[in-house]
Amino acid sequence: MLFVKESHNTSKGPEATWRLSKVQFVYDSSEKTHFKDAVSAGKHTANSHHLSALVTPAGKSYECQAQQTISLASSDPQKMVTMILSAVHIQPFDIISDFVFSEEHKCPVDEREQLEETLPLILGLILGLVIVVTLVIYHVHHKMTANQVQIPRDRSQYKHMG
Repeated sequence: MLFVKESHNTSKGPEATWRLSKVQFVYDSSEKTHFKDAVSAGKHTANSHHLSALVTPAGKSYECQAQQTISLASSDPQKMVTMILSAVHIQPFDIISDFVFSEEHKCPVDEREQLEETLPLILGLILGLVIVVTLVIYHVHHKMTANQVQIPRDRSQYKHMG
């Protein structure tokens, strides 16, 4: 895996990112445990072309639980190799201490899934709050506008009650 550091000028100043720019995968299709009945058995190399994957701000690690697919062109002309990555946590450079990842940068797919999980909860809480506020306003309004029973001050008016 070849990672490249790129710098971009933004409104906040210069920002650097790391990205995976090339993958080279060497495999031996004569290995019987993984390749049964291989047509052109032997060692092959698969390479990516113009890759821009696992883009991460400098100084952070890259984390992605979602499945990602990288297509590689094989030296075997009849084969296309697909590299499937899942549950990735990687930090190729800018490592502060051995065996410890820096703060993680989540991939866009994971961030979207996290939003999809929390959005119904947020909407439910807002709806509940609206219902409670409506009931309180109704109760207060009902109390304030209810007809008050007028107790007569003069005993002669008692015969008109009820």
